[in-house]
Amino acid sequence: MSTKIVKDFLRFNLFAAALLLFLYALAYLAARQYDFVYYAMKNIIVDIFGNYGEKNLVPCSLYILLGVYLVFFLLSCLGYSISTLSNFNKTWLSLSAITTDDIQIKKFSKKFSDVEIALKDIKHDVFKNQQLASQAESKKNDLVMYLAHDLKTPLTSVIGYLSLLDECPELPVSQKAKYTGIALEKAYRLEQLINEFFEITRFDLNEITLQNNRIDLGLMLSQMAEEFYPMFKAKNLSCETDIREKIVMFADADKIARVFDNLLKNAVSYSYENSVILVGARIKNGYVIIKFRNRCDEIPKENLDRLFEKFYRLDSSRASSTGGSGLGLAISKQIVELHGGVIRAKSSPEHTDFVVILPYRDASLAEIESGYED
Repeated sequence: MSTKIVKDFLRFNLFAAALLLFLYALAYLAARQYDFVYYAMKNIIVDIFGNYGEKNLVPCSLYILLGVYLVFFLLSCLGYSISTLSNFNKTWLSLSAITTDDIQIKKFSKKFSDVEIALKDIKHDVFKNQQLASQAESKKNDLVMYLAHDLKTPLTSVIGYLSLLDECPELPVSQKAKYTGIALEKAYRLEQLINEFFEITRFDLNEITLQNNRIDLGLMLSQMAEEFYPMFKAKNLSCETDIREKIVMFADADKIARVFDNLLKNAVSYSYENSVILVGARIKNGYVIIKFRNRCDEIPKENLDRLFEKFYRLDSSRASSTGGSGLGLAISKQIVELHGGVIRAKSSPEHTDFVVILPYRDASLAEIESGYED
Protein backbone atom coordinates (compact mmCIF):
# COMPACT_ATOMS: atom_id res chain seq x y z
CA MET A 1 0.00 0.00 0.00
CA SER A 2 2.82 2.46 0.87
CA THR A 3 4.41 1.96 -2.56
CA LYS A 4 1.09 2.69 -4.24
CA ILE A 5 0.65 5.92 -2.23
CA VAL A 6 4.15 7.17 -3.11
CA LYS A 7 3.65 6.39 -6.81
CA ASP A 8 0.29 8.19 -6.88
CA PHE A 9 1.75 11.19 -5.04
CA LEU A 10 4.69 11.51 -7.45
CA ARG A 11 2.42 11.03 -10.46
CA PHE A 12 0.08 13.79 -9.25
CA ASN A 13 2.89 16.25 -8.61
CA LEU A 14 4.59 15.57 -11.94
CA PHE A 15 1.27 16.16 -13.68
CA ALA A 16 0.76 19.41 -11.73
CA ALA A 17 4.28 20.64 -12.61
CA ALA A 18 3.79 19.79 -16.30
CA LEU A 19 0.41 21.56 -16.36
CA LEU A 20 1.84 24.72 -14.74
CA LEU A 21 4.75 24.81 -17.19
CA PHE A 22 2.34 24.39 -20.09
CA LEU A 23 0.14 27.25 -18.81
CA TYR A 24 3.21 29.42 -18.22
CA ALA A 25 4.38 28.78 -21.79
CA LEU A 26 0.94 29.74 -23.13
CA ALA A 27 0.89 32.91 -21.02
CA TYR A 28 4.43 33.82 -22.16
CA LEU A 29 3.51 33.36 -25.84
CA ALA A 30 0.27 35.29 -25.41
CA ALA A 31 2.14 38.18 -23.72
CA ARG A 32 4.54 38.41 -26.69
CA GLN A 33 1.62 38.37 -29.14
CA TYR A 34 -0.91 40.62 -27.42
CA ASP A 35 -0.11 43.87 -25.62
CA PHE A 36 -3.10 43.74 -23.27
CA VAL A 37 -1.94 40.31 -22.00
CA TYR A 38 1.57 41.66 -21.52
CA TYR A 39 0.40 44.68 -19.54
CA ALA A 40 -2.01 42.59 -17.49
CA MET A 41 0.77 40.21 -16.47
CA LYS A 42 3.14 43.12 -15.84
CA ASN A 43 0.63 44.80 -13.52
CA ILE A 44 0.20 41.56 -11.56
CA ILE A 45 3.97 41.18 -11.17
CA VAL A 46 4.41 44.84 -10.15
CA ASP A 47 1.60 44.55 -7.61
CA ILE A 48 3.35 41.56 -6.05
CA PHE A 49 7.04 42.57 -6.30
CA GLY A 50 6.89 46.39 -6.71
CA ASN A 51 9.74 48.18 -8.53
CA TYR A 52 11.87 44.98 -8.47
CA GLY A 53 9.13 43.20 -10.42
CA GLU A 54 9.01 45.97 -13.03
CA LYS A 55 12.74 45.63 -13.70
CA ASN A 56 12.80 41.76 -13.55
CA LEU A 57 9.61 40.57 -15.20
CA VAL A 58 10.81 37.11 -16.32
CA PRO A 59 12.50 36.02 -13.03
CA CYS A 60 9.51 37.27 -11.04
CA SER A 61 7.09 35.39 -13.30
CA LEU A 62 9.11 32.22 -12.61
CA TYR A 63 8.94 32.96 -8.87
CA ILE A 64 5.16 33.18 -9.17
CA LEU A 65 5.13 29.87 -11.07
CA LEU A 66 7.27 28.26 -8.37
CA GLY A 67 5.04 29.67 -5.64
CA VAL A 68 1.90 28.28 -7.27
CA TYR A 69 3.57 24.88 -7.60
CA LEU A 70 4.59 24.96 -3.94
CA VAL A 71 0.98 25.65 -3.00
CA PHE A 72 -0.11 22.65 -5.12
CA PHE A 73 2.63 20.55 -3.55
CA LEU A 74 1.64 21.45 0.01
CA LEU A 75 -2.03 20.88 -0.70
CA SER A 76 -1.25 17.49 -2.27
CA CYS A 77 0.91 16.58 0.76
CA LEU A 78 -1.96 17.48 3.07
CA GLY A 79 -4.51 15.60 0.98
CA TYR A 80 -2.43 12.44 0.67
CA SER A 81 -1.52 12.56 4.37
CA ILE A 82 -5.18 12.73 5.36
CA SER A 83 -6.07 9.97 2.88
CA THR A 84 -3.18 7.77 4.04
CA LEU A 85 -3.97 8.23 7.73
CA SER A 86 -7.62 7.48 7.03
CA ASN A 87 -6.77 4.27 5.16
CA PHE A 88 -4.24 3.19 7.77
CA ASN A 89 -6.88 3.76 10.43
CA LYS A 90 -9.34 1.64 8.43
CA THR A 91 -6.66 -1.03 8.05
CA TRP A 92 -5.95 -1.01 11.79
CA LEU A 93 -9.65 -1.26 12.65
CA SER A 94 -10.08 -4.03 10.06
CA LEU A 95 -7.30 -6.10 11.63
CA SER A 96 -9.47 -6.66 14.69
CA ALA A 97 -12.32 -7.65 12.39
CA ILE A 98 -10.24 -10.46 10.90
CA THR A 99 -10.63 -12.64 13.98
CA THR A 100 -14.14 -11.47 14.89
CA ASP A 101 -17.10 -12.78 12.96
CA ASP A 102 -19.57 -10.01 13.83
CA ILE A 103 -17.25 -7.13 12.83
CA GLN A 104 -17.04 -6.35 9.13
CA ILE A 105 -14.00 -5.20 7.18
CA LYS A 106 -14.09 -1.43 6.66
CA LYS A 107 -15.05 -0.05 3.26
CA PHE A 108 -11.99 1.42 1.49
CA SER A 109 -11.89 3.96 -1.31
CA LYS A 110 -11.66 2.67 -4.86
CA LYS A 111 -7.95 3.51 -4.94
CA PHE A 112 -7.34 1.11 -2.02
CA SER A 113 -9.86 -1.57 -2.98
CA ASP A 114 -7.05 -4.12 -3.30
CA VAL A 115 -6.31 -3.67 0.41
CA GLU A 116 -9.95 -4.30 1.24
CA ILE A 117 -10.01 -7.42 -0.93
CA ALA A 118 -6.78 -8.72 0.65
CA LEU A 119 -8.14 -8.21 4.18
CA LYS A 120 -11.38 -9.99 3.30
CA ASP A 121 -9.42 -12.90 1.83
CA ILE A 122 -7.32 -13.11 5.00
CA LYS A 123 -10.45 -13.07 7.15
CA HIS A 124 -12.00 -15.82 5.05
CA ASP A 125 -8.85 -17.96 5.33
CA VAL A 126 -8.62 -17.38 9.10
CA PHE A 127 -12.20 -18.52 9.69
CA LYS A 128 -11.79 -21.44 7.32
CA ASN A 129 -8.67 -22.61 9.20
CA GLN A 130 -10.43 -22.09 12.53
CA GLN A 131 -13.33 -24.25 11.37
CA LEU A 132 -10.98 -26.96 10.11
CA ALA A 133 -9.03 -26.89 13.38
CA SER A 134 -12.26 -27.02 15.37
CA GLN A 135 -13.52 -29.96 13.32
CA ALA A 136 -10.20 -31.80 13.72
CA GLU A 137 -10.22 -31.16 17.48
CA SER A 138 -13.83 -32.32 17.69
CA LYS A 139 -13.01 -35.50 15.75
CA LYS A 140 -10.01 -36.11 17.96
CA ASN A 141 -12.01 -35.63 21.16
CA ASP A 142 -14.75 -37.93 19.88
CA LEU A 143 -12.16 -40.51 18.90
CA VAL A 144 -10.45 -40.36 22.29
CA MET A 145 -13.84 -40.79 23.97
CA TYR A 146 -14.65 -43.75 21.73
CA LEU A 147 -11.27 -45.36 22.29
CA ALA A 148 -11.55 -44.81 26.06
CA HIS A 149 -14.92 -46.54 25.96
CA ASP A 150 -13.51 -49.35 23.81
CA LEU A 151 -10.67 -49.92 26.29
CA LYS A 152 -13.19 -51.13 28.84
CA THR A 153 -14.48 -53.97 26.68
CA PRO A 154 -11.25 -55.97 26.16
CA LEU A 155 -10.04 -55.08 29.65
CA THR A 156 -13.26 -56.42 31.17
CA SER A 157 -12.91 -59.61 29.12
CA VAL A 158 -9.27 -60.09 30.15
CA ILE A 159 -10.12 -59.62 33.82
CA GLY A 160 -13.18 -61.87 33.55
CA TYR A 161 -11.42 -64.83 31.90
CA LEU A 162 -8.33 -64.55 34.13
CA SER A 163 -10.62 -64.46 37.17
CA LEU A 164 -12.31 -67.68 35.99
CA LEU A 165 -8.91 -69.34 35.59
CA ASP A 166 -7.86 -68.14 39.03
CA GLU A 167 -11.09 -69.14 40.79
CA CYS A 168 -11.52 -72.50 39.07
CA PRO A 169 -8.14 -74.26 38.92
CA GLU A 170 -9.93 -77.61 38.36
CA LEU A 171 -11.17 -76.54 34.90
CA PRO A 172 -10.38 -78.98 32.08
CA VAL A 173 -7.23 -78.27 30.11
CA SER A 174 -9.23 -77.61 26.94
CA GLN A 175 -11.38 -75.09 28.77
CA LYS A 176 -8.31 -73.38 30.26
CA ALA A 177 -6.72 -73.19 26.81
CA LYS A 178 -9.90 -71.66 25.38
CA TYR A 179 -10.14 -69.03 28.12
CA THR A 180 -6.42 -68.27 27.89
CA GLY A 181 -6.72 -67.81 24.11
CA ILE A 182 -9.65 -65.43 24.48
CA ALA A 183 -7.85 -63.44 27.19
CA LEU A 184 -4.74 -63.21 25.01
CA GLU A 185 -6.79 -62.06 22.01
CA LYS A 186 -8.45 -59.34 24.10
CA ALA A 187 -5.08 -58.32 25.55
CA TYR A 188 -3.75 -57.83 22.00
CA ARG A 189 -6.78 -55.68 21.19
CA LEU A 190 -6.15 -53.69 24.36
CA GLU A 191 -2.54 -53.18 23.31
CA GLN A 192 -3.67 -51.98 19.89
CA LEU A 193 -6.01 -49.41 21.41
CA ILE A 194 -3.32 -48.14 23.79
CA ASN A 195 -0.92 -47.80 20.86
CA GLU A 196 -3.55 -45.75 19.07
CA PHE A 197 -3.67 -43.35 22.02
CA PHE A 198 0.09 -42.91 21.75
CA GLU A 199 -0.26 -42.48 17.98
CA ILE A 200 -2.70 -39.59 18.43
CA THR A 201 -0.37 -37.87 20.91
CA ARG A 202 2.73 -38.33 18.75
CA PHE A 203 0.96 -37.00 15.67
CA ASP A 204 0.10 -33.73 17.38
CA LEU A 205 3.24 -33.17 19.43
CA ASN A 206 6.11 -34.28 17.22
CA GLU A 207 7.13 -32.91 13.86
CA ILE A 208 8.32 -35.68 11.58
CA THR A 209 11.91 -35.21 10.41
CA LEU A 210 13.91 -37.44 8.10
CA GLN A 211 17.23 -39.20 8.73
CA ASN A 212 18.07 -40.75 5.39
CA ASN A 213 20.15 -43.90 5.10
CA ARG A 214 20.64 -46.95 2.87
CA ILE A 215 17.60 -49.19 2.26
CA ASP A 216 17.45 -52.54 0.53
CA LEU A 217 13.79 -52.23 -0.39
CA GLY A 218 13.26 -55.86 -1.39
CA LEU A 219 14.80 -57.15 1.83
CA MET A 220 12.73 -54.72 3.92
CA LEU A 221 9.43 -55.76 2.33
CA SER A 222 10.25 -59.47 2.62
CA GLN A 223 11.16 -59.14 6.30
CA MET A 224 7.97 -57.20 7.04
CA ALA A 225 5.89 -59.87 5.30
CA GLU A 226 7.49 -62.49 7.57
CA GLU A 227 6.89 -60.39 10.68
CA PHE A 228 3.20 -60.16 9.79
CA TYR A 229 2.85 -63.94 9.55
CA PRO A 230 0.88 -64.28 12.84
CA MET A 231 -1.60 -61.62 11.67
CA PHE A 232 -1.89 -63.29 8.27
CA LYS A 233 -2.45 -66.67 9.88
CA ALA A 234 -5.25 -65.37 12.11
CA LYS A 235 -7.33 -64.59 9.00
CA ASN A 236 -5.92 -67.38 6.82
CA LEU A 237 -4.21 -64.82 4.62
CA SER A 238 -1.04 -65.21 2.62
CA CYS A 239 1.36 -62.59 1.33
CA GLU A 240 3.23 -62.72 -1.96
CA THR A 241 6.02 -60.32 -2.94
CA ASP A 242 6.84 -59.39 -6.54
CA ILE A 243 10.20 -57.60 -6.62
CA ARG A 244 12.04 -58.50 -9.82
CA GLU A 245 15.11 -56.31 -9.38
CA LYS A 246 17.39 -55.29 -6.55
CA ILE A 247 16.36 -51.85 -5.34
CA VAL A 248 18.82 -50.14 -3.00
CA MET A 249 17.76 -46.56 -2.35
CA PHE A 250 18.48 -43.67 0.01
CA ALA A 251 15.66 -42.69 2.39
CA ASP A 252 14.63 -42.75 6.06
CA ALA A 253 14.38 -46.49 6.72
CA ASP A 254 12.40 -46.20 9.98
CA LYS A 255 9.84 -43.81 8.50
CA ILE A 256 9.43 -45.77 5.27
CA ALA A 257 9.03 -48.99 7.30
CA ARG A 258 6.30 -47.23 9.26
CA VAL A 259 4.48 -46.44 6.01
CA PHE A 260 4.66 -50.08 4.87
CA ASP A 261 3.62 -51.28 8.34
CA ASN A 262 0.51 -49.08 8.22
CA LEU A 263 -0.38 -50.28 4.72
CA LEU A 264 0.06 -53.94 5.65
CA LYS A 265 -2.04 -53.52 8.80
CA ASN A 266 -4.71 -51.85 6.72
CA ALA A 267 -4.61 -54.71 4.19
CA VAL A 268 -4.91 -57.33 6.94
CA SER A 269 -7.79 -55.51 8.64
CA TYR A 270 -9.98 -55.27 5.55
CA SER A 271 -8.97 -58.32 3.46
CA TYR A 272 -11.34 -61.19 2.86
CA GLU A 273 -10.38 -64.34 4.74
CA ASN A 274 -8.43 -66.94 2.74
CA SER A 275 -7.24 -64.29 0.28
CA VAL A 276 -3.80 -63.15 -0.90
CA ILE A 277 -2.08 -59.82 -0.23
CA LEU A 278 0.28 -58.84 -3.05
CA VAL A 279 3.27 -56.55 -2.47
CA GLY A 280 5.31 -55.38 -5.46
CA ALA A 281 8.06 -52.86 -6.20
CA ARG A 282 9.80 -51.66 -9.34
CA ILE A 283 11.76 -48.72 -10.73
CA LYS A 284 10.20 -46.70 -13.54
CA ASN A 285 11.21 -43.33 -15.03
CA GLY A 286 13.34 -42.39 -12.04
CA TYR A 287 10.75 -43.37 -9.43
CA VAL A 288 10.27 -46.36 -7.16
CA ILE A 289 6.68 -47.64 -7.30
CA ILE A 290 5.55 -49.84 -4.40
CA LYS A 291 2.09 -51.40 -4.60
CA PHE A 292 0.02 -53.14 -1.89
CA ARG A 293 -2.99 -55.02 -3.26
CA ASN A 294 -5.63 -56.90 -1.27
CA ARG A 295 -9.08 -58.33 -1.92
CA CYS A 296 -11.81 -56.58 0.04
CA ASP A 297 -15.11 -54.76 -0.35
CA GLU A 298 -14.92 -51.95 -2.87
CA ILE A 299 -14.30 -48.57 -1.26
CA PRO A 300 -16.78 -45.93 -2.50
CA LYS A 301 -15.24 -43.02 -4.41
CA GLU A 302 -16.35 -40.46 -1.80
CA ASN A 303 -14.62 -42.48 0.96
CA LEU A 304 -11.55 -43.17 -1.17
CA ASP A 305 -10.80 -39.45 -1.38
CA ARG A 306 -10.86 -39.14 2.43
CA LEU A 307 -8.75 -42.14 3.42
CA PHE A 308 -5.68 -39.98 4.09
CA GLU A 309 -7.47 -37.42 6.28
CA LYS A 310 -6.57 -37.23 9.96
CA PHE A 311 -8.88 -39.23 12.24
CA TYR A 312 -10.95 -40.52 9.33
CA ARG A 313 -11.97 -44.16 9.77
CA LEU A 314 -13.37 -46.16 6.89
CA ASP A 315 -15.19 -48.33 9.42
CA SER A 316 -17.28 -45.79 11.31
CA SER A 317 -18.40 -48.32 13.90
CA ARG A 318 -16.40 -47.61 17.03
CA ALA A 319 -16.99 -51.09 18.34
CA SER A 320 -15.48 -52.75 15.31
CA SER A 321 -12.26 -54.63 15.82
CA THR A 322 -11.00 -53.13 12.59
CA GLY A 323 -11.67 -49.56 13.68
CA GLY A 324 -8.29 -47.85 14.01
CA SER A 325 -7.45 -44.35 15.15
CA GLY A 326 -7.70 -42.97 11.64
CA LEU A 327 -4.09 -41.74 11.77
CA GLY A 328 -2.11 -44.53 10.10
CA LEU A 329 -2.78 -43.46 6.51
CA ALA A 330 -2.57 -39.75 7.37
CA ILE A 331 0.89 -40.25 8.88
CA SER A 332 1.92 -42.42 5.94
CA LYS A 333 0.92 -39.65 3.53
CA GLN A 334 2.94 -37.10 5.51
CA ILE A 335 6.05 -39.31 5.52
CA VAL A 336 5.81 -40.07 1.80
CA GLU A 337 5.35 -36.39 0.93
CA LEU A 338 8.37 -35.47 3.07
CA HIS A 339 10.37 -37.83 0.84
CA GLY A 340 9.06 -35.95 -2.20
CA GLY A 341 6.67 -38.74 -3.17
CA VAL A 342 2.95 -39.38 -3.36
CA ILE A 343 0.60 -42.06 -2.05
CA ARG A 344 -2.59 -43.02 -3.84
CA ALA A 345 -5.48 -45.43 -3.34
CA LYS A 346 -7.82 -46.93 -5.89
CA SER A 347 -10.51 -49.55 -5.48
CA SER A 348 -12.57 -51.84 -7.66
CA PRO A 349 -14.94 -54.75 -6.96
CA GLU A 350 -11.98 -57.15 -7.39
CA HIS A 351 -9.32 -55.51 -5.23
CA THR A 352 -7.97 -52.35 -3.58
CA ASP A 353 -4.53 -50.90 -4.34
CA PHE A 354 -2.40 -48.58 -2.25
CA VAL A 355 0.47 -47.20 -4.35
CA VAL A 356 3.52 -45.39 -2.94
CA ILE A 357 5.63 -43.49 -5.49
CA LEU A 358 9.04 -42.25 -4.29
CA PRO A 359 11.82 -40.48 -6.17
CA TYR A 360 14.57 -43.05 -6.78
CA ARG A 361 17.89 -41.95 -5.37
CA ASP A 362 20.53 -44.62 -5.75
CA ALA A 363 22.13 -45.36 -2.37
CA SER A 364 25.66 -45.59 -3.77
CA LEU A 365 25.37 -42.15 -5.40
CA ALA A 366 23.94 -40.69 -2.20
CA GLU A 367 26.86 -42.10 -0.20
CA ILE A 368 29.37 -40.55 -2.63
CA GLU A 369 27.63 -37.16 -2.37
CA SER A 370 27.64 -37.49 1.41
CA GLY A 371 31.39 -38.13 1.29
CA TYR A 372 31.94 -34.94 -0.69
CA GLU A 373 29.91 -32.98 1.86
CA ASP A 374 32.13 -34.32 4.67
